[in-house]
Amino acid sequence: MKERLREEEKPVERSTEDEMSLKGTLFSTLFFVGGSIVLWTGVLLVLFIMRF
Repeated sequence: MKERLREEEKPVERSTEDEMSLKGTLFSTLFFVGGSIVLWTGVLLVLFIMRF
């Protein structure tokens, strides 16, 4: 007898659109977070240099 999978037990199939969306999300996150860290470091460096 062949077992039937319930709706919750079926394997999840990701489409290429989902993978592209995840890659875009990763890129955006790294870009904005990394850019913010670099920008903030630059601001602190400029303030430190202007102190003298």
